[in-house]
Amino acid sequence: MDLNLKEISGKECSCGKVHEVPIKEVVIEENALSRIPDLISRVSEEKKVYVVNDKNTKAAAGDKVQSLLKESGFEVEEILLKEKEGDDHLVPDPDAIFGVLSGVDDDGYILAVGSGSINDLTAYAARKMGRPYSIVATAPSMDGYASSIASITYEGVKKSYDIIPPDFIAADLNVLAESPWKLIQSGLGDLLGKVTSLLGWKMQRELLDAYFCQEAYDMVENVLDDLFNDYETIIERKIEGIDALTKGLIYSGIAMMMVGNSRPASAGEHQISHFFDMYSGIFQESVPTHGIKVGTATVITSEFYLKLLETNFVDLELNHDREAREKAIKEIYLEKAPKILELLDQRWEREKISKEKLLEKEGNLKSYIEEYKENLKKVDEILDDFGFFDREDVKGLNHDWLRKAVNYGFEIRVRYSILTLLNQAGLLEDWAEEAIDNLETRL
Repeated sequence: MDLNLKEISGKECSCGKVHEVPIKEVVIEENALSRIPDLISRVSEEKKVYVVNDKNTKAAAGDKVQSLLKESGFEVEEILLKEKEGDDHLVPDPDAIFGVLSGVDDDGYILAVGSGSINDLTAYAARKMGRPYSIVATAPSMDGYASSIASITYEGVKKSYDIIPPDFIAADLNVLAESPWKLIQSGLGDLLGKVTSLLGWKMQRELLDAYFCQEAYDMVENVLDDLFNDYETIIERKIEGIDALTKGLIYSGIAMMMVGNSRPASAGEHQISHFFDMYSGIFQESVPTHGIKVGTATVITSEFYLKLLETNFVDLELNHDREAREKAIKEIYLEKAPKILELLDQRWEREKISKEKLLEKEGNLKSYIEEYKENLKKVDEILDDFGFFDREDVKGLNHDWLRKAVNYGFEIRVRYSILTLLNQAGLLEDWAEEAIDNLETRL
């Protein structure tokens, strides 16, 4: 599925909204690096280009990009960011942001060459300077290339900041196919999470009458179908497999941009991941990358949906016990509790689902799960084939944190998910214990 941004942006959608997608072009193809000089000329009149990279992305594509730009008559200034002593990767923190800011003068165009950290750092710095930028992807590792949010680490805690999306995204499939396996695993985990996030979005529509865009939903679902139909080619690093994975991640980001929030690509599996990030900041302990956490959490949320499919909703008794939730938030969220309690204030009335509403929507909800049933079952198999359960960071997951994340992670964002529903139905604790036990047998 090729994406024509002009057909999306600025036109009224079937959902009634006029979606604005400021990205001018997305190029996902073999030898895409050769198109960089022309792409820059189409979005800017500047003849100087600041190339932001680190030692890894410089070797992967940065040197080649700089050579191509120089051959095309551009003046090139390299900004080479370095990880701190003791770190094995670049951390997107204020020091790294200053590295970008201090390297850019008043003239010139900014081009990021990298993936997660490079992307976030450049986007944040560009926003601070009021300057446009573009991104050359070096790994299919995350869905943030098209994001309007940058994740920056401040005092050990990840925080999200609004940014302006890039002018263009260029993804050279030859480069991406050679990226480190751990980054491909991370991208795969992030994309697999869309299985339960799409179901979560439809659940919100049914139970909360939440906004829903079929066009954005279809965009994510179509690339997800490509992944499930041909995931073996990713393991083999074939171009068609890397293409499917990359499109899935980038198109997911564009879907989120279309609707103005992360609903098309983030639900219970992401709440579990975000809980780990929060505890990582509180206790100053490292956790796996975003996609690895999301992939692992998707094993659990997939199991929940499959169990819900076999559950008779007549037997469910919903319990909206605000006092119990407040007590749990204070115990589990520690110094973050006041903010989480504020979120509870915002969501409480809206999320008080009635038994009548649940029974009314049972047929629709189960039809959606049935449609995804085979994919839900395949999540565990695919992750196993990709070596997820052999990773040391997955084997070393703090299981106390995992239990807390599954049981209480739904409080971390104003986002109704299957975790919220199971908590209201009094099923979450028992189902979580069983799902985590099943996961532990794989590690």
